[in-house]
Amino acid sequence: MDIDDELRRLFADERLDVPVRPGATDAVVTGAGRRRKRRIAVTAAGGALTLAVLVAGGVAFSGLARTSSSPPGQEGMPTLSTTVSTTTAQVPTSAVVPGAGSASDAAGTATKPTSAGKLTTSVSRAPTVPELRPAGFGKVRIGMSVAEAEATGELVAVDLGSAECRAYTFKAYPDRDSLGVGISPVDGVVAIFPPKGARTPEGIGIGSTEAELLTAYPAATTNLHGYRIVKLDGGKVYSFGFGQGKSVVEFSLYTDKQMCFG
Repeated sequence: MDIDDELRRLFADERLDVPVRPGATDAVVTGAGRRRKRRIAVTAAGGALTLAVLVAGGVAFSGLARTSSSPPGQEGMPTLSTTVSTTTAQVPTSAVVPGAGSASDAAGTATKPTSAGKLTTSVSRAPTVPELRPAGFGKVRIGMSVAEAEATGELVAVDLGSAECRAYTFKAYPDRDSLGVGISPVDGVVAIFPPKGARTPEGIGIGSTEAELLTAYPAATTNLHGYRIVKLDGGKVYSFGFGQGKSVVEFSLYTDKQMCFG
């Protein structure tokens, strides 16, 4: 039975104790119809909205799942990839050389940072020992007077207790226990014993073997004391003394006027 007909039948029943005013039945029926239509509209709209949400959600999840490279049915959750960029800065450092107390070592090598943060190395070498030439050693020349030899600034006087020979050592190569330069008050510089490291122009010096000496000086002779003698011009000679290992342990340049040793 239709709800409208049921309402009309109910209001027309004579058993109803409450009198119904004219037109009331139509008003109630009409109002009930309007309420019923609103409920139907709301219910339909709610169902459509729910369906739209489900459809949209399904599309979104479907698109999200398909972004994976996994096969269908094995798609994993999406991952977030983060790229971290790092920059390495060069920090200037300074080298510490053991035992030197500064940035230089015994060989004269110094390491220091530049403004660009790079390390640079500067090397300063010890001065090369001059050769013992027939003319002399450094600024000191055979035949120089006492005043001339002292004026070179290369000598330091030492007392060996000899009245015939004034003794000196080289300031740059100090050795207080041995003779460096012998100067006669009459004949000037008559003997030079060079420091360790010196060589003749032919390359012979401390440590040279007898064979090397004879190769450099084939005319060398041996004196009464066992020294090898190489005669030079002007009465000068090279004298080489050998140790037990048959290598040079001392050598000198002197003239036949020397009175400084035996």
